[in-house]
Amino acid sequence: MTNVILDISPLGLGFYHRQARTGISRVIEKLLIGLNDNPAISLSLAAPTNLSETMRYARHVLPTHTPPFINAAGEQAWARLENALLSPFGLPSLPSKAIRQAFYQTRKAINAGQARFDVQQFPAGTVYHSTFFPLPDAIRGAPSVQKVVTIYDLIPILHPEWFNETEDTVRRTIASIPPDGYVVTISQATKDDFCTYTGFDPSRVFPILLAASPDLFFRETNRVRQQAVKQRFGLGDGPYLLSLATLEPRKNIDHLIRCFVQLVESGELPEEVNLVLVGTKGWKFDKILDEVGRSDRTRSRIIVTGFVPDEDLAALYSGALAFAYPSLYEGFGLPPLEAMQCGLPVITSNVSSLPEVVGEAAIQVAPTDADALCEAILTMVTKTTVRQQMAAKAIERATLFSWERFVAEHIALYQKISG
Repeated sequence: MTNVILDISPLGLGFYHRQARTGISRVIEKLLIGLNDNPAISLSLAAPTNLSETMRYARHVLPTHTPPFINAAGEQAWARLENALLSPFGLPSLPSKAIRQAFYQTRKAINAGQARFDVQQFPAGTVYHSTFFPLPDAIRGAPSVQKVVTIYDLIPILHPEWFNETEDTVRRTIASIPPDGYVVTISQATKDDFCTYTGFDPSRVFPILLAASPDLFFRETNRVRQQAVKQRFGLGDGPYLLSLATLEPRKNIDHLIRCFVQLVESGELPEEVNLVLVGTKGWKFDKILDEVGRSDRTRSRIIVTGFVPDEDLAALYSGALAFAYPSLYEGFGLPPLEAMQCGLPVITSNVSSLPEVVGEAAIQVAPTDADALCEAILTMVTKTTVRQQMAAKAIERATLFSWERFVAEHIALYQKISG
């Protein structure tokens, strides 16, 4: 049996702030559940940050068999006390916020914000996997522990102009990886970027591709369900193009809007077709809103829904004409895969990892080529046969990805390096 310690602290933060549950949260959760269910793995959990939230999350998601945490006993006692006081109150309630703030200030006052781990208690060959944050110093310096770090992308390093100045998590995480560590990337493209940037030994870097959850992303054929979701988010009754992404410069949504406006103003796009933008507000969101507001004629045809719960996404995907994702750069690109699994034809960029995801099952365009994107949109909207063919290819392509394979490849890596 292989001893694995999994850092799941990003899930603790997302437990209290639902909108912090990004695609990375889904990835970590699938790995956690898969490892916990596998008899070949003896699983423990770590939370270098947000311990109380992470412990509460773990008990909520794995109530019958919650793996033990390796944080120091005193830290866990404080976290259990905090959670006991929080238990009568709803997560977003004022009492909940006040209690959490009080414990945060107390930890800060007594300098107890830094997590502590007793590495001497770990069996030889134990694997510690940091799924997002930097390796803790105690782990990094433990020669008997095999260290694994997941790198999702190098976008803040390669393109700092797309982020605010405080975004340095990726840089700090990379800096924490020792030469004898191992790295998991979520695509070959990210492995190539990582090795080029760091000079790290490529034989210690393992691409393990992601998947789309079949219980969340599927062909929703129930028209009543589709209509209910459309009404809930104010989409009207007409057909629509869909895009789903955090609304920030890297996702290139302003470019998509400009192309949509161009097609509307030229009269080439049927009058009943709208553009639906799903996603939370990101950095420089105002720039995207400016694009929406430039044209009086098109303003009513561009619908920004904001955050949409997971349980509504299948109906939203399935009810669309096509999915447009002209991102400038992706470490993997889950939304196109989610859309394909829902049977939705996809238009996406031909850069970074996106060709690895969509293969020949999508229309690929250069992310700055307005003419190509306009042509792809018109093809999807006006040519029913092409749309049907692309939808069939999308479903077939999506079958190549699975969370079972994702977990199995992690386990194979753990077993290989644990000796």
